[in-house]
Amino acid sequence: MKNPKPSGKKILPKKTLRPIKKLPAPLTPAPTPTPTTASPTPSKARPKPTSASAKKLNPTTRKTSTTPRLRAQPLPLDPATHKFVLQPFSPSTKESEPPSFEQLGELPESYGSRRLFLTARDPRWLYAYWDFTWQQLRDAEQESPSGQIFLQVFIPGRERIHQIHIFPGSREWYLPVHRPATPFQAELGYYRHDGSFNALSVSDEVSTPRDDPSPNCEVQFVTIPFHYSFRQLFDLVAGQLRPGESLAHALFRLQNEGYPLPFAYALRRVVPTGVADRILDYLGGELVLRTRVGSLEITETLRRRLEELSSSHTPSSLTSGALGHDRTFAMHVNAELILYGGTTPGSQITVDGRSISLRPDGTFSYHFVFPDGQFHIPIQATAPDGAEQRSALLSFLRLSSTTPGVDPTGQPPLPKPLGQTP
Repeated sequence: MKNPKPSGKKILPKKTLRPIKKLPAPLTPAPTPTPTTASPTPSKARPKPTSASAKKLNPTTRKTSTTPRLRAQPLPLDPATHKFVLQPFSPSTKESEPPSFEQLGELPESYGSRRLFLTARDPRWLYAYWDFTWQQLRDAEQESPSGQIFLQVFIPGRERIHQIHIFPGSREWYLPVHRPATPFQAELGYYRHDGSFNALSVSDEVSTPRDDPSPNCEVQFVTIPFHYSFRQLFDLVAGQLRPGESLAHALFRLQNEGYPLPFAYALRRVVPTGVADRILDYLGGELVLRTRVGSLEITETLRRRLEELSSSHTPSSLTSGALGHDRTFAMHVNAELILYGGTTPGSQITVDGRSISLRPDGTFSYHFVFPDGQFHIPIQATAPDGAEQRSALLSFLRLSSTTPGVDPTGQPPLPKPLGQTP
């Protein structure tokens, strides 16, 4: 059987008949083909997009730029992990309105109270201030025969110190007086035709402070234990309180009187007049020109003083005694103990049970050797009338450690140690 003859029409493949798929609407519309004079393409077919337009339509192909740009919205930050990062200002946050008292308006230049104030700035200067409006001072100038207003400062009952011509625009004045511990008073006004002074305002009387140390040398020391509450302390002395007396002053008074309290407290005795100078003179006068002297310095000063006093009778402790064998390098060291103090003249003092003589001014001292060991030395004072006693317990410990070749320094004849424990 013969094959049929092909017809004159050529059937195109089916896939070539599909139209070009349109792009989505949000994207850039398809470019319009440029008309040409001769185009072999049929009018119904559209040209394919160029490479440039294809790159523009492809969302995955973007051109990178090196120009820095700000984000439209800042990155959210967790305050817990970024404590020191300033959060962006949000204009949507509404600020709280200021309170009503902030809307009171401006303060007036003056309240017009017609008052005059005077105060002491320091021992040599005063400060005056007057609360008059400009119109009030202007009216006073018109009432004044001379048209002038004066500020006067005087000592009550005595002479005038200052007279200053002021103007309506003045509000204050600093006045040098150079008179410490002196009362002053001020007045503001003008002179009448007869020469009398018409005071518009008079200040209160003020006094300048002192410019030297206060003569009041009274100092009160009181022991207030920390392990007692104020309620407990008040209950302890409630029966001894005087009308209007504070708790601290009551404790000071009772402790000064030796009132038995369930806690230990220290007493401060006032040194009689002249006794302190005699004590310092006995120490050689070196402490008069010094301050903040510790017990070690006092002991060393007293030691040197005792050496000077005893140098004419006994060899000096720094030059006498065994220095060991002859050698080019040597060392010697030792220690002594000096107890000293004072009480009311005529009292009795015992150190470790031994009676110690007092000097006429009530001071005493006891100097003895201080070897290695532990010492507990009680000291007791009895009043001249025997009605009161005061006591103290001093404890000392000496532990010496030396290398070979160190000898004890020779000492002058001294009493044996007191209060040494076995």
